Amino acid sequence: MSKFTKSAAVLAVIAGMSAPSAFALDSSFEAMSQSGNHKFYVWCTGKDDYTTSQSGANAKEAQAAIASKAGKNCWPVWQGLDG
Repeated sequence: MSKFTKSAAVLAVIAGMSAPSAFALDSSFEAMSQSGNHKFYVWCTGKDDYTTSQSGANAKEAQAAIASKAGKNCWPVWQGLDG
């Protein structure tokens, strides 16, 4: 790989990381108590982890709904409120 190609690849990665996301999550403490679509990373034993979203009056309600569907070997970890 040429020096130019490596530099261009590095710049592309940096630009991608610094660009604003169209799917920004509000992960502030206040967002946990708001109603809306909450995003979770679901940690599991015995099967693959995954991400999912759940609508709820607050993060705790949304988390309980996901946990009941995910089963006893998985635990949803709140990532933020979809905004």
